[in-house]
Amino acid sequence: MITEFVILSVLIVLLIASGLWLLQRQIRGKIKLPYRRRDTLNTPMEQAFYRAVSRALGDDYYLACKVRVADLLEVAFRQRHARDQRWWRHFRLISSKHVDLVVCEPAGGRILLAIELDDRSHQRGDRKRRDRFIDRAFSSAKLPLLRVPAQGRFDVDDIRRQLSPYLTTPEEGSGLCQKSLSPTR
Repeated sequence: MITEFVILSVLIVLLIASGLWLLQRQIRGKIKLPYRRRDTLNTPMEQAFYRAVSRALGDDYYLACKVRVADLLEVAFRQRHARDQRWWRHFRLISSKHVDLVVCEPAGGRILLAIELDDRSHQRGDRKRRDRFIDRAFSSAKLPLLRVPAQGRFDVDDIRRQLSPYLTTPEEGSGLCQKSLSPTR
């Protein structure tokens, strides 16, 4: 009985020691991590869409791509403590989701709207559930989310028309917006 206890104790100590040794090696960079770089940030369709939206906006707005939803929305109630499960549950729902594009006033100013390019993947059941959740989250936060169906070619004038209700002029904006889209564009 005592011998079994000693053997078990030694095995536990060895297991803990080897785990700490591996962790220390990983932290010091001696173990190669299983990551490789991606060639592009966006798919070719997303790149074409980005260029079209960028042309529609001109230099008057800041356009960001692949923005994490948790950087756009926040959990409305305060985190009471580090282990506040209710706060973390809501935060986790948005922390690993992204939107395709975000339009802001210049210099990283006020967020005006988020844009999702809906390609074929949005027809899958899991994506439909994700999209419904994202729609509800943005609606709850009162941040516009514009969904644009993927196309072979994007019409800049059509995109400009879709964006115009969400864009501010200097008088409407937060004061950071120095220029706006002129009606003649």
